[in-house]
Amino acid sequence: MGVVLAALAGCTIPGPRFEPTPTLEKPAFGAGRGVGELARPPAEVLGVLGDALQDLKITETSRARDGLDFRINARTEDDRSVQVTVKPQKGNTRVACRVGWFGDEPLSLAVIERIGVRLGTRPPAAIPETPPSRPAPNPFFAKGAPDDEMIRNFADAPYRGQVVP
Repeated sequence: MGVVLAALAGCTIPGPRFEPTPTLEKPAFGAGRGVGELARPPAEVLGVLGDALQDLKITETSRARDGLDFRINARTEDDRSVQVTVKPQKGNTRVACRVGWFGDEPLSLAVIERIGVRLGTRPPAAIPETPPSRPAPNPFFAKGAPDDEMIRNFADAPYRGQVVP
């Protein structure tokens, strides 16, 4: 037994490495908002959030706490609202971002990505010259028809009760 221990004295036994998963899932977009989960405490995420928003030319306007959740309100350069929610999730932090009324997928996901870059959980990336953006269309208004076509029958009718063919 002593011979075996002497032979193993200078050896290292390989074993599994337990490193925290820096990013638990790739950020996803749905229902007008981007959602991602980071393996960092909320305090660290909140610490880098302001810098991540500034990287994308978004100005923070207010912060509020609702129980364990944090809500950060901000404005884009083109004056759209941005709401970022930070929630603790069993040792991790879930970040959700909504831009504008109907969502902006590239910009919402870019905010979550920049938070990861600032935390060091994602590979370093250059700050974009112009933030990625593609505002979602307004689903409540018709598209494709010009205004004069949309209101043609209303303008031609002498009174409301008349049916215009």
